[in-house]
Amino acid sequence: MNTPKFSIKWLRLNSLGKKSVFWSLLLTLAAWNYYRDFFNLLEALLLALLLTAEVVGMLSIGYFKLSKSKKFPRLQFWSFALAFTVLRFLIVYFILQHYLPDWTVFHYPARATVFLFVTSAIFIFLGYSYSIYEWGLAAKQEYVTLTKNEGEPLQPPLQIRSEGKTVRLLPQDIVYLEAKGEYINYVTYTKGYMCFKRMKAAEDELKVYGFHRTHRSFIVNPINITSFSATELVMRDNRTIPISKTYRASLMEVLQPKTKEI
Repeated sequence: MNTPKFSIKWLRLNSLGKKSVFWSLLLTLAAWNYYRDFFNLLEALLLALLLTAEVVGMLSIGYFKLSKSKKFPRLQFWSFALAFTVLRFLIVYFILQHYLPDWTVFHYPARATVFLFVTSAIFIFLGYSYSIYEWGLAAKQEYVTLTKNEGEPLQPPLQIRSEGKTVRLLPQDIVYLEAKGEYINYVTYTKGYMCFKRMKAAEDELKVYGFHRTHRSFIVNPINITSFSATELVMRDNRTIPISKTYRASLMEVLQPKTKEI
């Protein structure tokens, strides 16, 4: 998982912080109201705070720790779920089952273990899921900022003839162009469009949009490059594009300040 900028996440942090404090206080109050029937007021408060800390800890692990992984970290996820289950079971075994009524699940270790493991996994996953939601908002905002300027498209649509039809493409949606004999394949996120045109004409037309020639058969859109080396580029569709010596120097001048080399 690529990590976009935090623009939305940090803008929403104050709101998220207020919501977190509100729900933490509500959980503490609810737990304290329940525990005070079985413990004195101070013990009930301490247990309520401990319960709140457990829940906040599980959500935070998912939100801050697991979300840093590019793919869903299954091993870390289940390891944290198991660790929190053990911690919570110790509290249940040494404290709660001696004070809470016999009908509660805490008097049945097997059931309690399953209950604690499932709830630990749920809380951790909720924290992870919300972090992914925040990353999505940030990525969307970054894309909108890139492609919009005062409500107007930053790069107006480009018109080409493909399969007998006039196709309008936003330049920022074009990943790269590839020469196919007398035709050029305009490759976007979703499909390719074959157009009868020479590469030199396409190169001159797209220079104004920031496109760069990398090879006699390829023209790329730099905003869609995910990584690069001295001899090749990797695009967002995972296609590898070669870099020839002829275009290497000028291309590196564009890429070096913006992209970290492999």
